[in-house]
Amino acid sequence: MRIKTRIVFFISFVSVFLNGLHAANSDSDSLILGCGSENEAKDADGRKWQPDSKYLTGSKGSPAQAQYQDPALLSEVPYMKARIFTSNATYKFPVKPKQRYIIRLYFYPAVYGSNNAEQSYFAVIANGITVLQNFSASITCKALTQAYIMREYFLAPLNKDSLEVTFSPSAGFAFVNGIELIGTPDMFGSATIVGASDQTFDGKITNLQTMFRVNIGGQFISPTNDSGALTRTWIYCSC
Repeated sequence: MRIKTRIVFFISFVSVFLNGLHAANSDSDSLILGCGSENEAKDADGRKWQPDSKYLTGSKGSPAQAQYQDPALLSEVPYMKARIFTSNATYKFPVKPKQRYIIRLYFYPAVYGSNNAEQSYFAVIANGITVLQNFSASITCKALTQAYIMREYFLAPLNKDSLEVTFSPSAGFAFVNGIELIGTPDMFGSATIVGASDQTFDGKITNLQTMFRVNIGGQFISPTNDSGALTRTWIYCSC
C-alpha cells in the first residue's frame, strides 16, 4: 500500500514554551554541512560548516565553485560552494529513531563552471517524503527577488537510525550549497482543525514546512542569538 504523507505548512511565532528548548537540544544532535567543501569553514556568524562528502552513498556528484558572489549574500559560506548532481544522489545521516529533526537546505542559484542554475530542476526526497518537486532555485529566487533561498522542514520521528535525503534531477542537474540537520524536542501535539471541529491534527506524526518565522513585537534574531541551539532566524514584525 502506498502511503502519502501530507506536509502541513505553518507559521511559527515566538511563544513562552520556547524557553525550554535549550535544555532539550545539544550540539551532538546537529550536523552543519558545507556542500562541495573539502575543509571546515566558518560563516559570517562564526558557525563551523563541515565537509559533506562522507555522508553521501554511491554517487558523490561533483564539487563546484560559484563564479560570482552576489552582494546580497549574507556570507560566503556556505553559498559560494555547491555539490552538483547529474543523477540521483543520496545523503545518509545518523539520527535518533524517536526524535524529531529540523532539516534546512540552502541554495544559491549561480553559474558553477559549465552548470547554470537556470537549467536546474530537481526533487528532494527525505526518507520517502517529497519535500521539493520539480524545484528551480533560480525561478524561486527571482520570484522572491532575493539572491539565495533556504528551505526548512520539521521531520517527524523516523523510527529508524538513519535519514536518507535524495536529490533527483528532473532536468539539467540538482545542486545544494548547505545542509543543516538539528535534533529538536517534539513541540507539536494534537489540535482541532479550525473550521472543522470533527477533525484533529496530530503534530507528533506530521511533517511540517516552515514558511515564516516572525518575532511578534520584537527585534530581528540571528541564528547565533536564537534559543535552544536551534540556530533559527526570526524576522522582525511590529504588528
